[in-house]
This record gives sequence, structure tokens and C-alpha cells, in this order.
Amino acid sequence: MNKKILGMAALLLATVTISVGCGDAAAEAFNETLGYSNGTIAATDKNGKEILKGLEYDEKLFYRNDLTLDEAADPTVIYVDGTLYLYGTSSNFGTYGVGVWASTDGIHWDSYGVAFEPERESWSYTYIWAPEVIYDETSNLYYMTYSARNSNTFANGGDYYANTYIGLAYSESPFGPFVQYTGTNQDGRDIGIGDPIFDPKYITAVDGVECEEGFYQRYRFLDSSFFIDDDGELYMYFVRAQDIYDVLTEEDPNYEYLSNCSEIWGVKFKDFATPDYSSVTQLTKIGYNTVDGVEGDENDIDQERANKARINEAPIMYKKDGTYYLTYSVGSTTSTLYSVAQALGTEPLGDFTKLTKAEGGLVLGADSKWVQNAGSAHHCLTEIGDELFIFHHEGQDRYTIDMGGRAIAYNRIGFTQNSNGDTVMVGNGPTSYSLQALPSAISGYKNIAKEATVTASGVKSGSDKKYLTDGLFASHTYGVVKETEFNVNETITITLEWDDYRTVSAIMLYNSIDYDKIFYQIAQIKLSVRTASGAEGTAVINNATFPLNETTCYSSMQFMFAGNNMVFDFNDIQVKNIQITFKAPRKSGSVAISDIWVLAK
Repeated sequence: MNKKILGMAALLLATVTISVGCGDAAAEAFNETLGYSNGTIAATDKNGKEILKGLEYDEKLFYRNDLTLDEAADPTVIYVDGTLYLYGTSSNFGTYGVGVWASTDGIHWDSYGVAFEPERESWSYTYIWAPEVIYDETSNLYYMTYSARNSNTFANGGDYYANTYIGLAYSESPFGPFVQYTGTNQDGRDIGIGDPIFDPKYITAVDGVECEEGFYQRYRFLDSSFFIDDDGELYMYFVRAQDIYDVLTEEDPNYEYLSNCSEIWGVKFKDFATPDYSSVTQLTKIGYNTVDGVEGDENDIDQERANKARINEAPIMYKKDGTYYLTYSVGSTTSTLYSVAQALGTEPLGDFTKLTKAEGGLVLGADSKWVQNAGSAHHCLTEIGDELFIFHHEGQDRYTIDMGGRAIAYNRIGFTQNSNGDTVMVGNGPTSYSLQALPSAISGYKNIAKEATVTASGVKSGSDKKYLTDGLFASHTYGVVKETEFNVNETITITLEWDDYRTVSAIMLYNSIDYDKIFYQIAQIKLSVRTASGAEGTAVINNATFPLNETTCYSSMQFMFAGNNMVFDFNDIQVKNIQITFKAPRKSGSVAISDIWVLAK
């Protein structure tokens, strides 16, 4: 539903003051109160009581993570010609196949059934999960890599029975049907319907150290994803996983360690069907910043979120400005602290170094006090237009991930510098009931606050106005995303000005993530506006109160939710200047604004 309140065309035809200037030019001036919506229309339950979860909103500008797609987990999402296609693990298909859903906004999804269902004779016939899909421009094909446990009774007793491996399927259409790859690969190896695409028994070297073929034959490998580098070279990232099926023997080197932890590995591919088994490389070591794993190099995110589960899994590779960002899930899928972390490298197969919490290592994840985003982890990174988003699953009931299943949400990804000078990946979220701006490629509106000249009074010493419009809002009280802090008991004025008038439809003010620094009211927002006839004047919003409810905070715990904001949604108006005035009547401390967004064409 699309809903706006009080259009400017009508508003500016109201009281207008006319003033005549020097010469033969006459200028119109006016000052009117701007009608606006908070982006929502109250919904009620069967007893007439207002319910926040059911609030309808302006779907042409915003989205909200209502977890409407609760039939899938472990999502991979691609964006093709204005449509999002999602593939995931789904109980709907009893893990016998991979489902596909399509959406134009990432919230409303239509199911198109099974995209891939292995043949009955396939090694992966009975238990398939964690698909990842990538489009290859050279072959014009969509490739799906997936994990499966071979429990197919047709293959009972074979090389792959009762263990987990990685498969490959392909399709000419994003809808499928995907077909399992069979044929002779570039190395001359025949791959049949009973063979995985990555067969660990053929690994000939790990980290450049030669090993005997068959050494890794019974090890579990899963959670694979492809990455095509700028030079066209192809890589796959995957997990050498915990031995939960007891397929290893005590004679295996490091049996005790390898049986109880999952870590990220990588391998170069010659083409989609041909792994270079001599290039297999371990990229992470559980609990440590690097694969060396020496004392004093412990990673605090692992220590906090994977201390018991001992899991790094679900790797995704992204490259920006020469840096390779290895994102991965930390901890167990049944933990509320299941999260997405990152490691940085300068080569596709490392070395990679995990970041700590202070360095911005946590890309996306809840804290122990959060009650609306449980287990937001297994993920993919999807470019929608010129913006980057993270799609992930989380607990469907929001409070726990091991009850009620899993559902899909998504949030923006940005980049900023940490104290070491590294450019790091940052997730705007996870968000729950707060409204967020749709991808600009979908809505046609983008955040133009970054393009404004910003002035601000009352900025606290040591803080900086630049954080007001960096496109990032703080999701934690720690990390690398900074808020602009202001002095209390001062009248604070923030001005955003553009070189020319812009067509603006909404303003979003993100409050502090720190409950002790939040603002409660904005005294005034004044916009310098122009009508279609060329009249110039001002439109004002007075005494707007920040909503302290379940969309923004957990008040009994004095805890703010990520993405908490005030939304001012109105019909398109021509704006050149926005002035925001407020005051924090407190005895001490500071007040903070996390970010300001202005949505415009």
C-alpha cells in the first residue's frame, strides 16, 4: 500500500505572503506547516486494538523486515532485470530440492516451486541444503553449488555414502530447472550422476603442502560459494566441517581437533566443473585472527559467539578496491548470537585476517539483550543497482532461532574506515520493525544527504558532523560506526543544503543506539521549498516526538534497536535546504544522532 499525507501542491496554495522586491521582479514568500506521515497507517486486531507489527507502510519508498518469507533458510539472492530471485534450504521440499522465490522489493515473495531436484540416482538425492547461485556471463548460465549428505540408499556402500559433499547444477534461467552437472571436466575426469563436483579424495595439496590423494576422502565439506575475480579467475569457498557423522577415525591426524570445529577453506577452479585440487587452502582457524593460531592472536568475536560451537561457516567473498572481504557465519545455527563476521585479505586465497569487534569485525549480529533479531547469520551479499545488501535468515519468532523455524530478512551494507586505516564492511542492522529505505534501483529514490553541504552547531568536542550523513547508523555501542554527539542544554541546529532544488519525498532521522544518548523530540524541521509555479518559501514540521515503542526500543531494558528512526513521509516537493533544530534538556552527558537520510529522485 502506498500512503502519503497532505500533498504540498494543496498545502502551498494555502496562506501565502506576497512581497514585492526592487525593480520589476515580484517574489512570493510563504511559511506553511508541512503535513506528513510517519510512513505507516495504524492497523488493528480483531478487537480493534492497534498492533505495531501489522502497521501498513508506504511500500513505494520503504521496506520492513516482517519475516514474510518463512519457508526458506540459508538464502542466496541474485538481482536480474529488476527482479530478485531467492534460493534456499526449505522444509517445504523436505530437503529433496531447492526452492526458488521471486520478488520486486525483497519483502513480498512469490514461490515458483522447485528450482533444482536431483535425480533419484544422484548422490545428493535425499538431503540437500545451502545453495549458492551465480550467473556466468561467458556461458550465459546460472550455476548452483550446494551441499548434500549422501544418504541415498541407491548409493549405499559407495565412496560417498553417509557423508557430506559439494555438488554443482546449472540452468539457462534463474527460475530453473537446474540440472546436476555430468560430463568430462577439463582434467579429463568423468563426473557422473553419483559424483560430487568437489571430491576431497582428489586433494593433492593444502596450503601448498603436498599430500597423498585420498587423505581427505572422508572429511565433511559443505557451505560452498563461487566467486569470479576481476581477471575472470574462478574460486570456490567452503567449509571443512565438524565430524558430526563420525566418519573419521582416530588414526586421522589431529582427529580430536578436526572432529570438533568447522573452518573456512578455499580452492581455485579451472572452470565450474574442474577444481584445482593442488590449490586448496585453509583460510580461517576457529578462535584466532589468522590460520597460524598462536597464543595472543585470539579473535574476540569467535570467543564470544563460537566458543562452544567452534564454527566458522557459510563463506561469501566480495571484492572492493583491491581488498577481498571474506564474510562468514560465526557460531551455531541454533544460537541467538549466530552472526556474520569478516576477514580481510589482498589475494583471493589469502592470507586472511579476522577483525575484532573494535576493528569492525562484526558485520551483522545481535547482542545478548536483543529481543527482535535472533540468529541473523547465514547470508549472501547482493548488489541491487549500485548498492550492496546482505540477505540472511534469522529466527522466525524473533526471540529465538531454535523455535518456530527461520525466515528471511535483508539490510544495507556500507563501508567505513576503522582505527587501523582499513576499509571495513558494515551492516546497517539487523533491523526489525523499523522502516528502511528501499534499494534506490527499486524505488527510484536515493539518499541525497551525502551530497549536501552540512553545518551543525553544538557538536560535542571530539565528535564530528561528518557522521550525520555517512549513510551508516550504529547498530552496536561498540565497533567502527560513529554517531555525531551534541552538547546537552544547547539549542542545536543542523543544516543540509544542496546547490539546487531537489525532488524530496521523505526525511529519516536515526536516533542513537545508546539509550542514554537518545533525543526525545525535534523542535522543528524547516525546509526551503519551491512550488511548481516557482514560488519560494518554507515548510515546517513542529514538535515531532520520537516514538518510544517496540519499533525502536526495549524500554524496560533501556535498550535501543538497530535502525530505530523517525520517518517524515510526504508527497514530492522541491527542496534546497533542510534545517533541523532540537535541544536535549539534561544535566550531563550528550545527545546523539546516528544518521540523516533524505530520499529524493
